Amino acid sequence: MLGFRVKAAMVCAVVLLPLTASQVMAADPPQHLGEGVLVPGRTATDVGMSGARVVVSNPVYETSNNGTTWTASGGSNVGKPLQVEGPALLTFDGTTAKVGGLTFPAADEVVLGKGGKLVSHRAPAAATAEVYDVASKAKLADVAQPFAMSGDTVWKVTEPGHLDGKNLTTGVVKTVLVASACTVGPDDVNGRWAVLSGCNQVVDVNGPQPPRNLTVAADAQLGNGFTVQTSGSDLLVTDLNDPALGQRRYGPIRTTAPSFRADGSGLAKIVYADATSKPRVITLSWLTADPQQHPDSVAPVLTSASAGDRIRDNTSLSFEWAYEDPQDPNSPATGVDSYDLRIQQRPNRTSPYGAWNQVPAWQGLKTTGASLSAPIGTDTCWQVRARDYAGNVSAWSTSYCSEVDGTAPSLVTWRIGDRVQLSGSATVRWAYKDDTDITSYDVVYKVAAPGAALGKWIYPAVWQNTRITGVTWSPRLGWDECFMVRARDYLGNVSAWSAPICSVAPEDDRALTSAGTVTRSTSTLAFQGTTTILKANGAYLTKATEAGLRIALVAIHGPGQGRVDIYHANIKIGTVSLAAATTSRTVTYLPATPFRTGILKIVSTSTAPAGVDGIAFLRAP
Repeated sequence: MLGFRVKAAMVCAVVLLPLTASQVMAADPPQHLGEGVLVPGRTATDVGMSGARVVVSNPVYETSNNGTTWTASGGSNVGKPLQVEGPALLTFDGTTAKVGGLTFPAADEVVLGKGGKLVSHRAPAAATAEVYDVASKAKLADVAQPFAMSGDTVWKVTEPGHLDGKNLTTGVVKTVLVASACTVGPDDVNGRWAVLSGCNQVVDVNGPQPPRNLTVAADAQLGNGFTVQTSGSDLLVTDLNDPALGQRRYGPIRTTAPSFRADGSGLAKIVYADATSKPRVITLSWLTADPQQHPDSVAPVLTSASAGDRIRDNTSLSFEWAYEDPQDPNSPATGVDSYDLRIQQRPNRTSPYGAWNQVPAWQGLKTTGASLSAPIGTDTCWQVRARDYAGNVSAWSTSYCSEVDGTAPSLVTWRIGDRVQLSGSATVRWAYKDDTDITSYDVVYKVAAPGAALGKWIYPAVWQNTRITGVTWSPRLGWDECFMVRARDYLGNVSAWSAPICSVAPEDDRALTSAGTVTRSTSTLAFQGTTTILKANGAYLTKATEAGLRIALVAIHGPGQGRVDIYHANIKIGTVSLAAATTSRTVTYLPATPFRTGILKIVSTSTAPAGVDGIAFLRAP
């Protein structure tokens, strides 16, 4: 049964803006348009304006009828620039800074945001500033320096190349990609434009205009669609709406302690103090019209997708994805609206994939994740596409596949030590690998007593569905012991039984009957500490009934040692020479034969002594 689960998408608008080449100014100097319109009735130390409201200091007076009447606003701004933004005016009365109904210590840093909706306050040496809503007087956030405020949005470079604007009313964050060296400070964002330092970029935070390079003076101010700065005895105005960054000059201005401010209401106006300290207003009627956004024509782009592990240890499969609707330099992003999903499956690794299946319930999805259950061994491939609110549809993504493990574990380690076991302890060990993971093992064994063939396989209960990876036991003399193992994974895929592996402990020389010139002896080299020395040609050791398909002789080899012939069931199996340069205990494997049962006989065929330590009969290879 097909089913899907919901994963909500995070809303975050991202504007991708490619960096253009540096703008080249025309060779001709900017046109000089003369003085602004006089606002009579007062002289000014400092000036500010917002719409029809013109404010001068010191003391602070304002007029809204082009100087016909002036009204005292109260307070002063000694040593502080006038800040008039939207309906808000920041003044200073003694040791107190005032804006709306908010008050702050005058010695602190107090900045009105563009548009007058926000104000920030930072005590000397403080790492963060408090940001307040001017109208409600409510504290909205603590923000680390540096940052800019425009409207109800705080703009900050959160990491190199990322200019983030957080709307403190809605909480929505918008990211604009800028040059990595860019920084932003107070008054650096106004409306759609940001003039960034460190990289000398002018960035359209709304789109559709691409960034431009513009170097501004330290006293430059950002208006809505323009910058203004001093240039000798004039003001130099740059049109940000113009891709060529056209410029005009105005003046003369007061060159000693110049004062000028862009219109705080967002109009294309500037107020400045002329050479006689009288306020004048410039209307920038020549500015290029605000750029108009073009229709969204760019389809969403896949930013991430995952179907989880390529091989899954359960039958529940899931697919998750994320898309971004990119901001084209000439069109805004409308945002991702919905998704279509399709799958393609094959039942096992040797079968071809079937046709793509566009499940009706997965078309026009508003979620970013889906899931289904698939049979063991099934490989499922997912593809997704997205459409934005303008109807632009992306191509199908590449395939993201996940297979429900249908392959049994495979054996990588299977060992038991020597085929003929001469120590008092023996261990069989195993290890498997799997596409997912091993959950348990089954272990079986069978044995052969001296003189007997191997019996049936035995299935100890504690060795079935076990997690152990080895068995240790104490070998019994003359007994051949064999093991097999198999493994299963979490989905129940079970391997075939391994090939049997066996280990036999030899029978000691004392278990054999002697005839002829024979001496029973001891040796620290011997298997059980004893040996039997055949001292004459024809001397022998024998045992009535032995069974097996291969014989291994344990003997003391060394200088001056003789040789022996070995017979089984009256058939000569081979000759073993015990002569060697150094003395050692040695196991010699005779050729394999058909399985047979009969008398064992070890006969000396020389006059040199032959030291026999033990004999082993292998019932299996």
